[in-house]
This record gives sequence, C-alpha cells and structure tokens, in this order.
Amino acid sequence: MPTTNSLDDLFAVFPCDSRCPSDFSAGFDAVLSRLSVSSSLTSRRFPVWSLVRAHLNIAFDRAIADYEGIWAIDLLAGAQLSEMAKTPPAICPELMVLVRPDGQADLHADLVATDCTAGKPVNMPEIEWQLLNLERWDANLRFAIRSLHMEGGKCSPSGEALCGVLESVRDLFRLLKSFRPRVTKAVRDFDTLVDDRTRPQHAVYCELCWRESIRSKRLQFIDDQERREVDALLSLAERPLVDLLAMRALAVSLKITKWQSSMEGLISRSRACELGLIFERFRIERMNAGNLSQRYCSIHKPGSAKYHADLRYKAAFSHHLSVLQGRGKSEFALNLPVPNSADMQEFRKTAYDQVHSGLHAVAPKGSPSMGLREKVLLMRQEGLSQSEMARRLGVSRQAISKAKKSLETLVDVHQAGSYLNPLTGEAQVPEHIRARIRDGMDRGLSVAMIAREVRLSKGTVDGLIRLMDDRDSACSS
Repeated sequence: MPTTNSLDDLFAVFPCDSRCPSDFSAGFDAVLSRLSVSSSLTSRRFPVWSLVRAHLNIAFDRAIADYEGIWAIDLLAGAQLSEMAKTPPAICPELMVLVRPDGQADLHADLVATDCTAGKPVNMPEIEWQLLNLERWDANLRFAIRSLHMEGGKCSPSGEALCGVLESVRDLFRLLKSFRPRVTKAVRDFDTLVDDRTRPQHAVYCELCWRESIRSKRLQFIDDQERREVDALLSLAERPLVDLLAMRALAVSLKITKWQSSMEGLISRSRACELGLIFERFRIERMNAGNLSQRYCSIHKPGSAKYHADLRYKAAFSHHLSVLQGRGKSEFALNLPVPNSADMQEFRKTAYDQVHSGLHAVAPKGSPSMGLREKVLLMRQEGLSQSEMARRLGVSRQAISKAKKSLETLVDVHQAGSYLNPLTGEAQVPEHIRARIRDGMDRGLSVAMIAREVRLSKGTVDGLIRLMDDRDSACSS
C-alpha cells in the first residue's frame, strides 16, 4: 500500500486521459479523491472496487455504447468495470502474422475463447487472483485500443473519446495495483507476488536520490527473514498449513496468548508457542528499526562525503521529479527520457541523472544559464550548421562537434542504466558489464574512470559497486 507522501506522486503518474468524456473524467477524479493510504484491493472497510462501481461503471458503459464504429468490443464482454479484478475475460486476442500480397507483414488478432478458470482456485490468495485478472483484462484493453486505430496508427475522430477511456482504464488498473493489502491470506509461495514492475510495499525513498531509506530497507529485510523462519518452522509441521500471513496478522493484532488459542486444532500448542516467539522477536526488531533514518539511504548518510556532495542538488532533484510527473516546467533544454512503464523509483532515477548530468549549474544564485551543450542542441533544432553555431557562440567547430557527441553519449549513458532491478533498486545491467566493473575495481580505478569505461553514469556505477561490496561482505561472513 502507498504511503501518505507517495499518494500525490501516484496520482500524478496516472492522470485521466484528456480525450475522455466529461462524465468519465469526473468519475475518474472522484475515485482518486476518495482513495487513501488505508484503501486496498481486498479491503472491506476501505474498499477500492466499490468506488469504481459508484463513479465509473455507468460512464464506462456509456462511452462504449456511444461509439457506433466497428471495433473489437467482444474483448470487453463478460464483466463490468468494477468486477474485472474478480472475473477473468471470456475471450482473449490470439496474435497472428498475416503477409499481404506486397510482402509486408501485418499483426492481426483473432478472438478466441479463453481457458481461464471460471472461479478462483481454492488455495490462491484473493490479491493474487485480482492481480492476475487485471493483467488479463489489460491485454484485452490494449488490443481493443488497437482495433480502434485506422491504418497509419491514428484513431478515427469518432473513436478518440473511447480510446481515451480505454487508456484511462489501463492507467487506473496500473494505479490500483499499488493498493495491495498490508497483510493478506496467502499460500507459501507468497514471494511470487513481487513482480518485475512492483517494488516491495511501504517503500520510502531517500530525499537525495532514488534509493529507499535506511529504515525502509531494514524493514524489508526483517520481513524477508521472518517469512523464511516461519516457513522453515511450519514445513516441519505434521499438517500442511496455507494461511501463513493470516497467522502473522493475528500475531500482530492480538495478544500472543489469544493468538495461540486461536491456532489450536491447526498446529500443536508447542509449535504455536515457537511461532509466537518468532513473531515477538521480529516485532521488537521492527521497533528498533524505527530509530533508523527515514529520510536518507545508506549511501547518503548525513555527514558522509556523498551526502554533502549531493545536498546542493536536493532542490533541483525535487523540482525535476515534479516535472517528470507533470507538475512543473523543466529548466533543461535536453530532458532525459523516462523508461517505458516506469515506476516511482525509475522516475526518481531519471530525475537524479538529469540534475547530475552537468548540462548547467543546478543551484545558481539567479536563473539557470544554459551550458554549451544545451545551446548547441537548441541551435541544432533550428537547423543551423556547425559553422554558424561556432560563429554565434564564439567557439571552434571542434568544440561544437564535441558538444554534439557529448549529448548523444549522455542520453546513451542514461538509457543504459535507467531500468532498475526490482529487488536491489540498482541498475539492471548485463553480467558482462558487472564483470567489467569488478575488473576496474581490482585495477584500483576510480568510480569516474570505471563509469567512462563501461559507459554508465557515476551514480549508477557507484550504486553497483556498493551493492557488490555488500554482497561480498555477506558471503565472507
């Protein structure tokens, strides 16, 4: 579930499409305004889907009924908008490649009946079932949008409103995936719920970069340790148990003595006592973790050299993060691209790379003045030749050529390290790049020299090196 500080960021990342009809836009905004940090996909006290039912169901159905053109409407048959998380689609698109007489290949989708389970499997957690169905419906929405587009990739004027509605529904589903319950009934392989695009819950980020705070990382480590110990203990039990997290919920919310009595008949009293001791020990560890910093990560500990080096970028970093989320105007002529389907941590990584790119001073006394590379970029967009650029700027043509190459290198360097590993929070780079970084470390090269060799930013390489050091120390211990 998101925190209070991250709600506004989430809403900024997933706005309603401007092409939507007014009634759908109003309903979309009403749903967002009523979501809170207590809301979750499975909550009965703070429900999510009842908000969708009250504010969006009718507007969604009206948008579909108002469009009279031909499109793959069957892809959305079988469930109301508010019921899609609990009901799998009846049909799905099957991709086919058709070759035209001129030899060009077209991607075509045939609609076929799905083999999805009609109901939730007995031992499947409700949240996992909902997330699975949202993925299925997202695929149908994507191909329904494609069917609305004419040749050339443009939507017909009469279908613009419906396209906007379907795109907004996709964004809504991606937004709601962040509202997972804090505690849920689950099977033993609960870790499968951590997918490639979702960070662990309760993530709080460093004020100076994209990494999670010291306290946030420690709490995640405690959760993982607790889950492993509980699983190891219960694997020795005579009777199989499935509701591991439900038992942890009882241990947290009830007194240990009451929790032990509630488990009678499922496991022995002695094993219940052992579980109670595990939960109590980790509860104390969480209390101790509350003394750790919630504002900074382990790299930016106050007083460290890295902290002082990046502190002057704090205001610029915060401002550009709001720019990427559509809440401000960029001060840069060149804006580094955000990764496709970026999550909040990757938005923050892009903002960090931008303000540390050296394009111009980030903390000037007056208004920021553009550097040579930005001036060259703007003149290049005007169509000026290198000779004319050199004459206007009073520099040599070689300096103009070097500035152009530097801009291309800057974008390439950012893109190479823009996607993050969802488990480590550092750049997801190939193994051969990590091997070259290790080799540079063995040769005693500085972070800047290694970054130039592997064509990554210094911040990216610094994080990867620290991650390698942590793993090496863990292995040695």
